[in-house]
Amino acid sequence: MSKAKVLFITPASAKTGHGVSQALTNLGYEVSSASTPEETVLTAMELDPQVIIWPDALNGENAWSRVKNILESKNPLISLANDFNAAALEDDAAAVQTSETPGAVNVPLATMNALVEQLEQIGAHGTGNHQFYTKVGNKLRRIELDEIRYIQVEGKYSAIQLESRQYHVKASLKDLLLILASDEFVRVSRNFVVNLKHIDHIDVYQSTVHVAGEDVPVSRTYKDNLMKNVRLL
Repeated sequence: MSKAKVLFITPASAKTGHGVSQALTNLGYEVSSASTPEETVLTAMELDPQVIIWPDALNGENAWSRVKNILESKNPLISLANDFNAAALEDDAAAVQTSETPGAVNVPLATMNALVEQLEQIGAHGTGNHQFYTKVGNKLRRIELDEIRYIQVEGKYSAIQLESRQYHVKASLKDLLLILASDEFVRVSRNFVVNLKHIDHIDVYQSTVHVAGEDVPVSRTYKDNLMKNVRLL
């Protein structure tokens, strides 16, 4: 069973951070940490963790709310209770709180037993997220990542273009790239992200990519970023 790659949020106010990190490291987990909202976002982008450990005490802080929304849309997120016990593991099965669905931890965990059990479930089931949901009217519509042709910024919204329809979400391209977290999505300009799987051709002279019947402009700033993600023979 593989060990999940962990990002542990450890703000200065947290009292159990070091104990938890050390215990998980001793058990063979690859643990990274971040202590500020900015550092958390950057670390998540660079390291692509499989699971986030989140102190429940941060839920009341406005500076962290947007970060949490971004992280939990992409990764399983495990909350630790304010009275979390970071003591050594004990053979106390009653203390272990688990969920049948990896990543769906609704109750903050209170013991190391519960935390390790949940991490083992996630490691056993894998964490590949190939879809997300967006609200359309009173329904949540599932969008498969492979179905996305390109994404375009339109004011405060981003338009997600599929083969036959378009969805509008209130999110920046930066946030969406973090949520998608896939090598198949490449930013080609300030306003466009394209899915490499759906590019028909690249017009080097006109600086455009043809995708979903549209010519999407490639800006000079992002041209190198596009080309380094294209296999050229």
